[in-house]
Amino acid sequence: MNKALFIHEFKMISRSRKNILFIITLVALMLSYFFIILPVKQTPDSFDSNEVKLELKDLAAVQEGKKARGATGFSYMSGRAVFAENEYAYNVRNRMVYAFDDGNYTRFLRLRMIDMANNYMSQSMDEAIIRDSPFPGKDINHRFNQTIIRYEGYLTENHPITYKVIEQKTALQTVKQFLVSSAVLIVLFCAIYFSSDMLTKDRKNQSIMQGLPISWYRRINLKTTVAFFYTLLVLTGLLFLSIIVLTIQNGFGSFSMHVPISMQASAEELAYGNYYAYDFISMGRFFLLALGYLPILIYLFIRLNAILSLLLKNTWGVLMVGTIFLFSERIYFTRTTRDLFGIEISNLPQTYFDLGKIIVNDKNFLVNLETMTYEKGLLVLCISLVIVEVTLFIVSRIVNKRRFYYGV
Repeated sequence: MNKALFIHEFKMISRSRKNILFIITLVALMLSYFFIILPVKQTPDSFDSNEVKLELKDLAAVQEGKKARGATGFSYMSGRAVFAENEYAYNVRNRMVYAFDDGNYTRFLRLRMIDMANNYMSQSMDEAIIRDSPFPGKDINHRFNQTIIRYEGYLTENHPITYKVIEQKTALQTVKQFLVSSAVLIVLFCAIYFSSDMLTKDRKNQSIMQGLPISWYRRINLKTTVAFFYTLLVLTGLLFLSIIVLTIQNGFGSFSMHVPISMQASAEELAYGNYYAYDFISMGRFFLLALGYLPILIYLFIRLNAILSLLLKNTWGVLMVGTIFLFSERIYFTRTTRDLFGIEISNLPQTYFDLGKIIVNDKNFLVNLETMTYEKGLLVLCISLVIVEVTLFIVSRIVNKRRFYYGV
């Protein structure tokens, strides 16, 4: 009986018109992004050779002017040998441009790291960082360290370095960037969407469903299992489609690539004023850690939808409330928010919906905490799942089969 019901429910959910249309929409949006937006997207690692050539031309003119005036020595006002510094920077950037134009990206990357170190202060004027940041200096240093770690990883691991690798546009890098960004919530929304009608759709066939020789709570569990596996199947299919398309376009990448992570600085580093230290994990480990979170989160939302279905008895009501809970952190989260109603945010399950940021410790970095760890996230989510399970069991006893179908 369970096997027959499982197959029946799976056919129902897979043939649902709303689910099919949603999947088609997701595929269309993905392909539009891959073929239209991604190829021309400028990332923080992109390099405009023509723009740099113009800057070098201006710098060369400035240097010639200094030579003509004899202003090539040490400046007592600034305490720097400005002419010599500019000359060195010009030579580095000029060679960097030639390496880029020649397609020698390994040499380009080495020179770019030197250039980044030489021009660290100029990065403080990066409008993309400082415009909306409450801590611009901290954020600039954060991006600088993460970039250096990634570049060092490309060189030390002997990866085939292409411009797509530098821009982080290979298949694995693009998926990793997706998981680290807030776009990962789309994955969890899929679970909410696919399971929003898993109980309410049966209200249209009350006489048939009432006659099934299976307990009410057991039927809810079976529907949960079907929705869970269907969601995983769809997401796996979308993942493979993305990797195939991106690999054809930009290459696959490597599971040994460095993924920078931030951590609490040691006592020695704190003495030098460095409040954060940096390390890295491999791309493969990053994905394994992500796989530790995703099934729990997907199952949590499906079980939450089961509770909402029993209480609201309306598909769109379930979808709306579930979506509000999914995005609830966006209502209160700021860079200075460390607790909500006296509860530290590291104890709230919403904190761990941004699973990529948790893995690389960016969530801690954003709010200056050290308590939002991967391990604590698993604990909080598991406790939340236990609470949801107990609540569902109680609600299924109150809103029994008869009350759910007939309201009596």
